[in-house]
Amino acid sequence: MNASDPGSLVPAVTRAVAILDTLGEAEGRPLSVSEIARALELPKSSTGNLCASLEAAGMITRNGTGFSLGRKLVELGGRYLATVDQVRDFYELCRRSAHICGETARVAVLDGLDVLYLARYDGTQPLRLTANIGDRFPANCTATGKAILATLDPAVAADRLRGRTLPALSERSLTSAPALLEDLARTRERGYSIDDEEATAGVVCLAVPVGGFRADSAPFAISVTVLKARLDDEFREALLKDLRVIAAGLENPMLPQGASTVGR
Repeated sequence: MNASDPGSLVPAVTRAVAILDTLGEAEGRPLSVSEIARALELPKSSTGNLCASLEAAGMITRNGTGFSLGRKLVELGGRYLATVDQVRDFYELCRRSAHICGETARVAVLDGLDVLYLARYDGTQPLRLTANIGDRFPANCTATGKAILATLDPAVAADRLRGRTLPALSERSLTSAPALLEDLARTRERGYSIDDEEATAGVVCLAVPVGGFRADSAPFAISVTVLKARLDDEFREALLKDLRVIAAGLENPMLPQGASTVGR
């Protein structure tokens, strides 16, 4: 390939994008060069070279003997999402809410068994110890993660968790699959999830799922985070009411009505 000829770079760029798509479809499972090459029907040698270039650029990362998507993609995605109407709507809906306007609220999507944060609203009482845009946290330790996992069919959730070791972020984190599945069942019944000091001591997070951005059907979740000392029953209900209003304003209208509601 002649690097001085821009036209000669087109096949390499196309193949690099195909590699990123293939890793994305693996849902967090690392793929070896051989697996990627077979999936794309490409020579192993050129696939290895492209993977090395993508790794050097931070687009993918080495994970054991294979590769996974890299954090550079999160940075780029975060910059893109800042221009997406639904993210702007999220911030505007938070500002207009009666109670969340003063708190910390976030949007997150599920990536394997992690949640990835796409937006963060800081009100008049921001919590600086919570996740920022582009951060990745274990879904089992977060309200957003549990809200999205609860939208899955219970059998699908159980299969996804089978044989997995769940990480802990605090002494209260749910680290066994049976305990998490019980929590997801309670989440479906009450219609929202709770992170009760499971990620950070002294901090509680409430979250509800949303059926997907208006151009996408992939579910995500919105949450509000407060100090536990401030959260009495009346304030909890007020925050949950705000979350549901915000969720209704963000939901993909192309989905069946109520499709994203936990417990339906």
